[in-house]
Amino acid sequence: MSKSFWKAESTIPIVQTSKAITALNGLSFEGGQELRIRVPPTTKFFQPKECYVQADIKLKGGTATGEATKLQLDPHLGGQILIKDIRIYTSAEKGSVLLEEIQGYNSMVSVMRDFDTNDSEKKKRALTEGATIWLPNTRGTQGTTRSDAANILDNPYFKEDPLTTTNKRTAFSNDSFTTAKLCLPLETGIFRSDRVYPNILTGLEIVITLEDAGKCITQLDSVMRGRRLALNPVFLSRNGSTAGASADIANGDTIAKIHLASDNSQTSPQNCPFCVGERVAIVSADNASLLTTDKDLVIEQINTNASGTEITFNPADAVSSSADTFTANSGAYVVSMAATTRTGASNADYKPSYTLSNVELVVQEVDMGSGFESDMLRAMKEKGVIVQDILSCQNYRYSSQSGEVALNIRLPLNNARGKAIVSQPTDATVYSDSQRVSGTGTYDIGGDTADKTMNEACAGLRGISDYISDYQFLYDGRLQPSRPVRCSKTSSKTSIDAQPLIESTKALVQSEISATSLACYNSNWLVSRALALNKGVYDTRNKDFNIQVNYNGTTPTKNKLWNNFVFHLRRINIRGDSVAVEY
Repeated sequence: MSKSFWKAESTIPIVQTSKAITALNGLSFEGGQELRIRVPPTTKFFQPKECYVQADIKLKGGTATGEATKLQLDPHLGGQILIKDIRIYTSAEKGSVLLEEIQGYNSMVSVMRDFDTNDSEKKKRALTEGATIWLPNTRGTQGTTRSDAANILDNPYFKEDPLTTTNKRTAFSNDSFTTAKLCLPLETGIFRSDRVYPNILTGLEIVITLEDAGKCITQLDSVMRGRRLALNPVFLSRNGSTAGASADIANGDTIAKIHLASDNSQTSPQNCPFCVGERVAIVSADNASLLTTDKDLVIEQINTNASGTEITFNPADAVSSSADTFTANSGAYVVSMAATTRTGASNADYKPSYTLSNVELVVQEVDMGSGFESDMLRAMKEKGVIVQDILSCQNYRYSSQSGEVALNIRLPLNNARGKAIVSQPTDATVYSDSQRVSGTGTYDIGGDTADKTMNEACAGLRGISDYISDYQFLYDGRLQPSRPVRCSKTSSKTSIDAQPLIESTKALVQSEISATSLACYNSNWLVSRALALNKGVYDTRNKDFNIQVNYNGTTPTKNKLWNNFVFHLRRINIRGDSVAVEY
């Protein structure tokens, strides 16, 4: 019944207070561990959409010589990338009924953060969730795309390197990483709801499995060879001059120091993305030749002089053993080797880590008054049931091999009120932590030509197109849509196919994810289908759901784990002392 201006409505005075509930099973946690938070029924009512998990996080890099480098979490996901899986139960006294379970939670949130974003949202997430944003002071000057992972001046994960009185940079170690504060809203059906949750009837226990550190942590975009190479510092010369043989680096030359050009905002040592103690190398402008030396080039000093920024190495008697000559002012780039192969040894065991401490769930408790509480309990006794509908997500996973060119993905859906299917084919290749952190050997996500390279730094969490040519859903005895959705232009990175973007937009909107940005259409590839439009739902039970995927032009190169996220309305039925869930 609609409200009327001429009709008096009963109102309830509401008092809302914040309550912090600490984790049950520990004070600090690391990647791969499980943490539990219990919201007892004594917290009778709360506003779920305004609740969040707060925690302190500190990163840690490698400990061997030359492994010093600046690290951060994924720039778009921030702290959300730390949550691998999440399960929500009723409290033990209410039977520990599973209300929600989302496998691949960080992959699901990557869809939300990559497609529902704008400048205001990015800045907000940078303040609360540990994301990072583009900074004009460290912008590229060679036409590269903007990077949200190149901020070295006010990055929340490490200290800004202060200049000494002689304009030199100080040494970097694991003590240089700061303790950052995270405030993470939980993107589950219960906690995305804007309705007051009657926790007095269920109680809650939240179980979070943390992601491994190697899948969460990345280097800066402005130091990696495999990601936005053209954003890296540019090699000027060996001696500060651009003329003469002593300015070049040829086979047999001793390399005691190098000078950086002013490109990519390298106008002072403070803007240099490298750190003292970091192992580096030089790569040619076309990314074909890498400088090799008999000893690792480990940075001893970063300081300024008349020619600009000067980097001094230790040991100072390292000798070039490269067949190619790196000519002064030829556009070669300086790249970090901190997480990659060392001279004469393998660095595949590079192991970053993180520590999550002071974990709390901040609950916005609502005092509804004793009258409302008694009326609700009386109504439950009279009518027998209290119903709470939530928009939840269930993940039906499917694996495929790299050589398969025609997939028939069967989904055993059992959701009575389905809204949309958002399928995300993630890279299932086994990478070392070194490869993930440095973006070396992963896969190209299709950057701009000016970027030169654009590999995925957090491989395995986002969708990969991998030369897909078309897809089509088959359910209810019909092909949906009636003709295949062509994807060949987009997946080959030559152009954009409009139809996949339209299908993804419809599915995201049905999932209550505002598709305000499609910039990540290729870096986070989706195969999507809206099961209904507007606020409609679709009964998926007793129907044979299939996704037919074809790779006609080029054979796919990666094994994949398909996250088939089915967004649906889930109903929680509360009867007396029992709780039941309808999917």
